[in-house]
Amino acid sequence: MPRPVPLRGVIEGFYGPPWSSSDRLAVIEFVAERGMNAYVYAPKSDPKHRERWREAYDAAEIDDFRTLAEHAERHGTRFGFALSPGVDIDYRSDRDRDALLAKLAPLLDAGVQWVVLALDDIPNRPGLAVEQAELTAWLLDALRARRPDPRLTLVPTEYIGTRPTSYLEDLAAGLPSEVDVMWTGPTVCSPVIRATDARAWASALADRRPLLWDNYPVNDGAMERSLHLGPYRGREPELTDEVDGVLCNPMLQPHASQVALATAADFLCAPEKYDPAASWSRAIAAVGKSRASALQSLAAACADGPLLPPEHLEANMLVTALVDAADGPAWPPAMRAIRDHFAAAQDARRAWADARDDPLGVELEPWLGAAVVEAEAGLAALRLVQQTYPVAHIAPEGNGKALGPDAEAAMIHAFAAVFSWSAARRRKQVAFGPRFAFYPAVIQLDDGRPGLDIDLAVVEDQSAIDRLCRFALARYQAWAQRSPDALRVRVDGAPAAVGADGAFSAPGAEVVVVEVGPDATEVSGAEATLPFPDARLA
Repeated sequence: MPRPVPLRGVIEGFYGPPWSSSDRLAVIEFVAERGMNAYVYAPKSDPKHRERWREAYDAAEIDDFRTLAEHAERHGTRFGFALSPGVDIDYRSDRDRDALLAKLAPLLDAGVQWVVLALDDIPNRPGLAVEQAELTAWLLDALRARRPDPRLTLVPTEYIGTRPTSYLEDLAAGLPSEVDVMWTGPTVCSPVIRATDARAWASALADRRPLLWDNYPVNDGAMERSLHLGPYRGREPELTDEVDGVLCNPMLQPHASQVALATAADFLCAPEKYDPAASWSRAIAAVGKSRASALQSLAAACADGPLLPPEHLEANMLVTALVDAADGPAWPPAMRAIRDHFAAAQDARRAWADARDDPLGVELEPWLGAAVVEAEAGLAALRLVQQTYPVAHIAPEGNGKALGPDAEAAMIHAFAAVFSWSAARRRKQVAFGPRFAFYPAVIQLDDGRPGLDIDLAVVEDQSAIDRLCRFALARYQAWAQRSPDALRVRVDGAPAAVGADGAFSAPGAEVVVVEVGPDATEVSGAEATLPFPDARLA
């Protein structure tokens, strides 16, 4: 049975505005309550973490780190501090080594026991691994001279893949065995990570188990237009036996990140029992609280990302169901399902209308707004589709009325669909799938050199809204190019007489189907309603 991951937590390691101290405190407490036990400070856009790494933190900043370390300890969480000097450090320079230790000393005094030396996202070159291993070994000795129990972790320059390289061979040869080495999986944002992947990486590092830096739900860089609100997935339960820890890199939005982090905690604590859907439901309830239903609606629109292709979004599957039903008479239920999905997304924004200062609502607002506009385009497309079908209404006494499509009304709905779609395409934030997305899918080529997996990196034309709008307009175009046809009605399978005004009789009927040319609509009894109010039946 796969074991719980020994070290499981969060690494704030994204590019972009770092979280506030209060946000870090809240996230540490939230994930600790769910069984996580680690947090690492590593925001790439803190100048003193990377660009100006030699510059000391001032007294107030050190006090913040002390508070974080104490807060983490109270919640059974190991607190780590990462420094990223690789941009310009001279690895063998005594001056730079002294600067490195001088930078870390106040943090060690403030209670930091775990140091992460981050040498990622810099150019590789011959001999680099040897120099990095030397620096790491020196730093471990220097840390031990200051305190008896330091933990040191290295983020190497080559941190993706499953194949051996000369860099990894040189690094493994010079690193002390006590130093953890981080790895992000087969690529930067790995859709799937298997136990065999971790074993292969360990083999490339002389059988050193990796510490997985898991880039989910992170949304920095080219991913900033998306929220990754779906559950943790794509990791084999057996993976947990092959890694010494897993640290999830969160989104720029600390409160919204808690949805995915809560599901990751469930997996990392009990991988063999993990149910993504059930975990996701619990996470949304915990994060959304009284607004959980609204959060669920937005999360369903923003559940795709590196771990879930957008074709698996609920909206895309509902569009598929409608397209599949479009050639038969039973299209209304399929349309009602997607109508309700879009309506719920629009209602979600209203849930925060009386709480403008709620931090989760503030983070979600750009996507709540995008979902409203995108959903309106989807609803306009659905209304247009309905206008291309014949419709009918049956009174309780059995008198019915059927009508075919109305050219002018259908044209007006076509204009409405185009205008709404145009507004949706101007939105920056992604909801219901991306029109274009880019993920940093750096991989190892067969010979170990780095490359970009274009199939993983580039996602285009995956908007459920675009797909639905195209379908609606194509259907309208096909209908408009056909000659008008006679209206036909079938009552429980038998042809019924239809008056010039569309009147027919269907007392006690269970199923009525009204047809015009190849198009048909099923009306199940007197209580049946169309997905949308229809002026033809007014």
